[in-house]
Amino acid sequence: MARFVIDEVLNQPDDFVAYMMNDFLTKHGFSYVEFKGQMVFRAGGGWFEMPKFLVWSYSNGVLHLEAWARYLILPGVYSKEKHLEGFYGIVVKQAYKNDLIQLVQLLHQPVAGAQQTAGGQMQPNPQPVMVQGVDTVRYANFGLGFGIFALVICWFMGWFGLFFGIMAIIYANKGRTSAKKGRATAGLVCAIIAVVISSILIFLYAANIFIR
Repeated sequence: MARFVIDEVLNQPDDFVAYMMNDFLTKHGFSYVEFKGQMVFRAGGGWFEMPKFLVWSYSNGVLHLEAWARYLILPGVYSKEKHLEGFYGIVVKQAYKNDLIQLVQLLHQPVAGAQQTAGGQMQPNPQPVMVQGVDTVRYANFGLGFGIFALVICWFMGWFGLFFGIMAIIYANKGRTSAKKGRATAGLVCAIIAVVISSILIFLYAANIFIR
C-alpha cells in the first residue's frame, strides 16, 4: 500500500475528535462507502477530481489516519493506491495533504472545560463548547478563480473553458461550506455559464465539421 499515514497523540475527548473528523469529512464531500472490500471514506470519483480516500480511528488518545489517492482509468476502473507525493496530480494531492495537516493542527486546539484524567487523556465536557472547525476558504477562492478564468477563455477555446468550468464547479461546491461562501457562489455561477457556453460552441464546431 502507498498511503500517507499519521499517528498523532492528541489526548482529546472522543466526542471532540469524532465531531472534528465528521466536520472535515462532510465539508470536503467524503462519503462512507465500500471500496475493494474495505469500508472507506471517499471523495471524488471522476477524471476532473482525483478520487481521494481516507480511513481513521481514535483509541487511547491516539489518532490513526491513512490517506491516499487513485487515478480513474475507466468508469469503475482505478489505478493502484498512490501516496500523496509525486509529480502527477501534485496540485490535488498536495492540497489534500495540506488539508489533513491543517485538520491535525485543529485537533490539538484546547477544548474548554475538558478534564484530564490520571492517565493523561482528556474527558468530555458535559456542556456544549465552542471549537474552531474546518474551513474550506481555499476552495472558495479556487472556485472563483477557475470560474472567472473559464468564463473568459470559453469564448476562445471551448475545451479549456469546459475543463476549467468543471473544475470551478467542483471547487466552488466545496467552498460553499466556508466562511467565504459568497465567493464560492459567484465562482459557481461563472462556471455554470462557462460550461454552457463552451458546450454550445463545441457542439457548433463539431456540427460545422460534419456538415462540411
